[in-house]
Amino acid sequence: MEPGELFPGMRSMRRSNREEQVWQDTFKLFEADTPRALRSHIPALPTSQLDAPLQHAGPGELERMDTLRRSLSRWKRYHIKVHLADEDLMMPLTVRPRDTVMDLRALLVREGVTSWKKTFYYNSRQLEEHETLKEANIQNGSVLLLVSNKR
Repeated sequence: MEPGELFPGMRSMRRSNREEQVWQDTFKLFEADTPRALRSHIPALPTSQLDAPLQHAGPGELERMDTLRRSLSRWKRYHIKVHLADEDLMMPLTVRPRDTVMDLRALLVREGVTSWKKTFYYNSRQLEEHETLKEANIQNGSVLLLVSNKR
């Protein structure tokens, strides 16, 4: 039995440094990525209630925190630009990490730009049609190049 342990085998009430960092990062993500209108409808919990899940946490707590972080990413938005090489124009777009190249094409059509016979490039690499922005490693502020196919 460890010093300060109440019952043999019971986990300490104190979080490890890694757990504390994951906990803080998750709430920073929530604050940064959750729309203000949605945040106003979520009741504030006292600190003791926020700490309660980790006090009796099992070995899978870090995995659960990662799952929470991934579920919060649905509100994440990237502000990217698409450089239309033929028109020499930069088109700003607001997208989500899980959007595909096909979704980008649909957004451009809504803006009045036909892109069906054009190819997207990012970092000198051609993007596949069903590739998500996250898989292509596209971040906030990235610039995509849209070039006509040479046929």
